[in-house]
Amino acid sequence: MLKSHYLVALITVRFGMNFVESSLLFLFAWIVFGITIQGSIPALFLLFIAGNSAFAGLAIFISSHTSKTEIGNGLINLVVMPMMVLSGIFFSYHNFPDWSTWFIQKLPLTMVADGMRSIFIEGAGFRELAMPITVLFTIGFVFFVTG
Repeated sequence: MLKSHYLVALITVRFGMNFVESSLLFLFAWIVFGITIQGSIPALFLLFIAGNSAFAGLAIFISSHTSKTEIGNGLINLVVMPMMVLSGIFFSYHNFPDWSTWFIQKLPLTMVADGMRSIFIEGAGFRELAMPITVLFTIGFVFFVTG
């Protein structure tokens, strides 16, 4: 089997699993909490794919620089854990010092989280999310090719 075929299969399975997991999470939130999507559903799907692409590219780039799975997982956690703390997933990044927010807003997870919030809460569409989607696809492409 070619390495490229294996990689494409692995990424396809991850995208599918992420879609199923996200759908179940939304279904739960819709049933239990009455959450609705105020914005564009196609923009939500495109943002979802762009975010998955960015993180798949990051994972490929990081894991291609090590020969052991354990080290690769540790390096990925080293990159992702600070992003989870800083990006506004658990608490607002606007509470951080002003000098740090410009950097935090450039993180891929921040772009995905802010984009999802703007679709769910503010009714955002393609126009408002064009830049984050483009940046996320670019991050995914650059890191994928480099890795």
